[in-house]
Amino acid sequence: MRIPENQIEFEKMFTTEEQCLDYLKEFRFPKGYLCRKCQHNEYWLNKRGIMVCKNCKSELSITSGTIFHRSKLPLVVIFRAIWWMVAQKNGVSAAGIQRVLGLGSYRTAWAWLHKFRRLMVFPSRNKLSGKIEVDETFVGGKKSGKRGRGAEGKTLVVIAVEILEKGTGRVRMSIISDASKKALKKFITENIETVSIIITDGWKGYNGTSKNGYQHEIQNKTKLLDGEEILPNVHRIASLLKRWLLGTHQNYIGEEYLSYYLDEYTFRYNRRKSNSRGLLFQRLIEQGALHEPVDYKSIKRM
Repeated sequence: MRIPENQIEFEKMFTTEEQCLDYLKEFRFPKGYLCRKCQHNEYWLNKRGIMVCKNCKSELSITSGTIFHRSKLPLVVIFRAIWWMVAQKNGVSAAGIQRVLGLGSYRTAWAWLHKFRRLMVFPSRNKLSGKIEVDETFVGGKKSGKRGRGAEGKTLVVIAVEILEKGTGRVRMSIISDASKKALKKFITENIETVSIIITDGWKGYNGTSKNGYQHEIQNKTKLLDGEEILPNVHRIASLLKRWLLGTHQNYIGEEYLSYYLDEYTFRYNRRKSNSRGLLFQRLIEQGALHEPVDYKSIKRM
């Protein structure tokens, strides 16, 4: 399927609602249309863009059962919002997308960006593997917090990053309630393949990692050469994450929504070497066609 490689191509491909529906249809019905009532495989589109079975005349909306279902915004606008989101290196805030697309309310922009973030975690994604650095960091909050493994007014996030011969590979990150052995074990087993080499500091919460099928290496200052830093790669990811939250979103993110911003950052970082923004756009449209509808109330209840 053709993908837009730049802004000009995007505008040509998605000028009308019909073009957007045709594109979405390919992902909504990858094996072709099949009537849910009579199993007939031919249809015609009525003036409302609804698929009508040529045999039994039953109707089916292309957007039904997708994240685009019953949207008050035209697909043309939604597609532009997705394109703008993936085309910007550091993403875009709700205020930014509202301004660029001329949306009537901030709430609409905010809600749709949250819907898009839900599309950025793929259920079948592979776990991290190889050599992995793991550490926790505190994110957000207006107070400087206390020293140690606790910080007042901040959210604890655990981060894992693959270490390659040159640079870093993929990352995973998640909010955890505390840095206990139970919480850290759950994150590690859900996100990292067994037999991988896990590198941590000496925090007691990582004790027993080697008993779960991993090789466990502990870094501390006494084992490093002068000038070397403990867990430099995962610390760099944590620093980049905080700068991204501060720069793009002004760091004002409630804990109940933070996990979705972590998903967006993970999506962006793991695809930072991609030369095709069009491919990222297509991936989100595809995921949107498979994702169940999400309304504003359900987002606010998070």
